[in-house]
Amino acid sequence: MNLNSRGGAIFLCALLLLPIAFSVQAEEQPTAPSITTAWTDDGASGVRHAYTLTFADQEAYEVNISLDHRRDGVALSNEALITWQVENDVRTADVEFNTTLHWGDEIELLATVTSMNGVALEQTVSTSRELTVGTWNQPMADHEVMTSTTWDLNQTYQDENGTQVFALAFVGQGWQERVGLTLNSWELGNGSLLSTEVTNESETTLSLDLNSIWKNETIVSGSLTSQVFDARGDGSLLIITEDDETTTRIVANVSDGRFNRTMIDGNISERVNLEATGALDINGSDEEGTLTIDGDISVLFLETWDENGVRRLDHTQFEALASMILENEDSRFDIDLDGLTTIERWEDGVRTEHKEELVGSGTFGFGESDENSSVQVNGTILDFHTLIEDGTTLTDDLHIDGVITGDAQGSFGIVRTIEATGDQANATGIVFLVNVIHQETWFNLTGVGGGFFGGDGIGASHNETWDYQVVQSDWDNRTVRIIWEETGADASSGDEKPARSPIQQNATQPEAQEILGDITIIRETGLMPIPMMAHDVIHLNGENGLELTVEAYATGNDPRDGFNLSVVHWTGTYGDSGGVANGSIVDEGPLMGLVSSVVRSLELPFGEGNDTALFSESQVVERILSPSIITAENNSAPVLVSMDFLEGLAIGEGGSTGTLVAHITDAEFNIESVTVDLTPLGGGLVTMNDRGLDGDAVIGDDRYPPRHIVKG
Repeated sequence: MNLNSRGGAIFLCALLLLPIAFSVQAEEQPTAPSITTAWTDDGASGVRHAYTLTFADQEAYEVNISLDHRRDGVALSNEALITWQVENDVRTADVEFNTTLHWGDEIELLATVTSMNGVALEQTVSTSRELTVGTWNQPMADHEVMTSTTWDLNQTYQDENGTQVFALAFVGQGWQERVGLTLNSWELGNGSLLSTEVTNESETTLSLDLNSIWKNETIVSGSLTSQVFDARGDGSLLIITEDDETTTRIVANVSDGRFNRTMIDGNISERVNLEATGALDINGSDEEGTLTIDGDISVLFLETWDENGVRRLDHTQFEALASMILENEDSRFDIDLDGLTTIERWEDGVRTEHKEELVGSGTFGFGESDENSSVQVNGTILDFHTLIEDGTTLTDDLHIDGVITGDAQGSFGIVRTIEATGDQANATGIVFLVNVIHQETWFNLTGVGGGFFGGDGIGASHNETWDYQVVQSDWDNRTVRIIWEETGADASSGDEKPARSPIQQNATQPEAQEILGDITIIRETGLMPIPMMAHDVIHLNGENGLELTVEAYATGNDPRDGFNLSVVHWTGTYGDSGGVANGSIVDEGPLMGLVSSVVRSLELPFGEGNDTALFSESQVVERILSPSIITAENNSAPVLVSMDFLEGLAIGEGGSTGTLVAHITDAEFNIESVTVDLTPLGGGLVTMNDRGLDGDAVIGDDRYPPRHIVKG
């Protein structure tokens, strides 16, 4: 064989295979990986500053990582830890940095692939991502949008007393506005409130139609600084209490119910006002008889104010007119209560107003009989009046007159009043301020038959007592001394000082209670990348007890208010409760970071018994008020219609002045500035205006006229 021919053949084959070799080498050039956030829970109440590099295959790679992390314009030093793995048949790298994330941080991450399967690449492959650290649903740019919201909160649970219920529903609109570093959001609508509180002695049910529900939040530099929740409405109130064998039932119409919860700079204030009128019904029975009270409540007023868990104000007022019937087998008392008043007001732990007053009059009667005779007793309650003010008993009056008829005849009466007020020592010699309550009882029989009244004969008995009671109505065992004188068949007299009297105790200060259930209407919040991209993962932990892990899964469009918003669709899971959320968030333009739609369904923990409240919500953006341009497709370029001198001609002789007018139109009316280069006319760059300055005759007529002197 000819060697020269053989070498030529090899050379020819090499030339033929060269394109194939170049093709193989080109095919082995890797695809640049994608960069997505992996801002996940770090297990220590924080969020990892980490990213995921996702390659197109399972090959082994080496990468160089460069991070430019700036806070307030200052670069932060950083180190990266890279962990390689294979997920879903592709190679991934978890890149975690030792820096933390803060609102407003500017981040640029560069990943450069230097080798594949241990072979250095002749040409490296790079990918990068730039983002701003923002807050969920809070675009960084100035904006104003309107939303539509529906939510329901159902807090129903069982305890040792029964079923406790708190249900709150809202339907309304809202708007959100950012100006500089301050973001304000408002919600206004209507709804309903149902609350049932059960104790071992009472059950209270409040049902209100809320014609106004108002919620406002202010966020500065990503931090919540104030929040106001205000609700007003009317409805019904049912109170049922059980005390021994007596049942009290109040059915009231609430004419004005107001609830307010305010948080300003971490200080929480809660207020409630309730005004109602209604009916009072009391029924009781025991072995001695039955008690019935029917009345009309003219005033039922409640006002409370709690601040940071402390009751600052507590005001209750109750006024009613009622009729009372007390009866047993042989007797009946009918009393008309012309005044039933209770007022108590506490301010900062001090009772500043207190009044308990009962005013009435009526009749009574009872009878007694045996086999051959009977007797009837009928009387009139001429005066029945008790009054307590500021914890001091001021009035204790009773006046009863009666007659006895039948087989016995006679009369009787009772008169009781406060005779004097002064000092009195108790059994141990300690002096107290007391009321001397003098009660006089008489019984006169002018005729008697049978065995009535214990067989006592005709005659009279007279009994007087002087009860020395401490004036403090809140104390127990109030009588420190008692004197009595009794004449008649069983005459007696005495003067005693009871032991262990009095027992001093103060009125109980009302404690703070949750007005709006044991939980507050809140939503998830936390740091997010702006813009967000498909397959980003973030952990929103800005609200304690309401942490949401979000994963973006696809891009799309969301038509809102005539705009075709570019969005990323996402789904999320709330902690370990099993609650879920899904929606869309804007990923382009000045509204980047705004949630355009969301649906939430979750369980909120509360209390100490591992109870949960069900919360569901649907919210969408309805209108975009500003900015007027939020996507490139709806921003058309301005058009120069014409440009000429207003004077028609400007000449150089004599240095004449000319007014150059540019007629410019813009469909969106968002022209920021107009400049003209007057260098050919001996000038320079000049800013034109449509604001009535420098020769502009009409403001806002789309004509921009600067004056210019043409030099001679």
